[in-house]
Amino acid sequence: MSKRPDITARLSWLVEKRLDSQNMYWSPEVNFDGGRERVDFVGFHSKLGAPEAVAVDLGQFEFYEVKSNMADFTSGHGLTFYGDKNFLVCLPELVRQLVEQQAIPERVDMILCPDKTWTRLVPKVDRMRIGLHRERPAAEILWAIVKTHR
Repeated sequence: MSKRPDITARLSWLVEKRLDSQNMYWSPEVNFDGGRERVDFVGFHSKLGAPEAVAVDLGQFEFYEVKSNMADFTSGHGLTFYGDKNFLVCLPELVRQLVEQQAIPERVDMILCPDKTWTRLVPKVDRMRIGLHRERPAAEILWAIVKTHR
């Protein structure tokens, strides 16, 4: 199997592809809490499609954390799930380990893995909740995305 940086890069490319296909406004490596917390990818999609303030509050934020293996998962870095939908992106081997150890973080709504051809992400574990569940205000999350793009 490929080395950890290669796996991370390939998984990240699939997340970018997914976000682009959903026409989301998104950014990689979004910082929160003065840089103490970093999310691999944050995407935003307005539910109304209108440039009104309420469109932001009713919009949906998706947080994606990419983990290449168990050492990466347990490193203590990057398990930040503040979104309405929170995704862990990893290889099937890591999913099996997390399920066996009952170690899936509580706020993870879905675990996505590459398909056999590495062309898209497919759900492996689905614990999706109904409605908006973000832990941070919409303005804070959008501001963090904007700061990433300076």
